[in-house]
Amino acid sequence: MINQLLQFIDRIGYSTRQTITTELELILFLSTTLRRGTKFFFQNKHNGVIKNSIVTQIIFSGIDSLIPTMLLVSIAVGFSASQFILTLQGYGSEQEVVNLLIRFVALVLSPLLTGIIIICRSGSAVAVDIGNMSINKEIEGLELLGIDVLIYIAFPRIVGIAISQLTLAVYFSCLSIILGIFFSVLLESSSNFKYFFILIASLSPLELLAFLFKNILFGFIIGANSCFHGFRVKYSVTEVPQETQQAIIHSLVAIFFINALFAL
Repeated sequence: MINQLLQFIDRIGYSTRQTITTELELILFLSTTLRRGTKFFFQNKHNGVIKNSIVTQIIFSGIDSLIPTMLLVSIAVGFSASQFILTLQGYGSEQEVVNLLIRFVALVLSPLLTGIIIICRSGSAVAVDIGNMSINKEIEGLELLGIDVLIYIAFPRIVGIAISQLTLAVYFSCLSIILGIFFSVLLESSSNFKYFFILIASLSPLELLAFLFKNILFGFIIGANSCFHGFRVKYSVTEVPQETQQAIIHSLVAIFFINALFAL
C-alpha cells in the first residue's frame, strides 16, 4: 500500500516536472522567435519571403475560414444571443442586457470559439507541416545552409495566426451580436433595434484593449504551440500525430485558462 502511494506521488511529481519544463521551453521558444523575427523583419530590407509567408498564413487561417466555418458558427451564436436578449430583457434594464451581451458574447465567447476553430483548423496543420519537414530532413537542411528556421518558418506562422485570431474574433463578435439583435427583432418586435444604439454607446476603451490583447495572446500561444511541437518531431513518422495531439491539447488548455483569468 505504501509502495503504491509512493509510486503514485512519484508519477505526479514526474508529470508536474515535465509540464513545467515544457511550458518554460515553450515560453523561451516564443520569446526567442518573436525577438529574432521582429529584429530581422524591421532591420533587413530583404524580408519579402517573411512577408509572403505571413500573408499566406493569414489567407489560410483567416480568410479561408470566414465563409464556410465562421459564418455558420456566427449564425448559430447569433440565434442563441437573440434568446439571451429576449430572456434577460424581462429581468433587467436595456443597458444591463447590452452590457451582459457585450461581456458574454463579444469578450468571452467569441475569442474562445475563434481560438478553438483556429486550433483545430490551422494549429494542427502547422504542427503536421513542420513535423513532416523535420522527418524529411528539410529543417536540418535549412540549418546546414545557415538559415534560421525560427525566423523563416516559425515567425511567419505565429504572426499570421495571431493576426487571423484577432481578425476572426472581431468578425465573429460583430456578426454574432448584430445577428442576435436582428433575430430578436424577427422573433419579437422591431423596437429591439434600440439595442444597436445602446450597444455602440456601451463599448469602453478598456474593454476594447482587453479584447485586442487577449486575442493577440491567444494567437501567439496557438502559433507557438503548433510550431514548438512540430519542431519536436525528430526521428519517426509516428511522432507527427503524437506531437500534433500535444499541440492541440496544450493550446486548448492554455486558451481556456487565459480566458478564465480574463473573465475573473
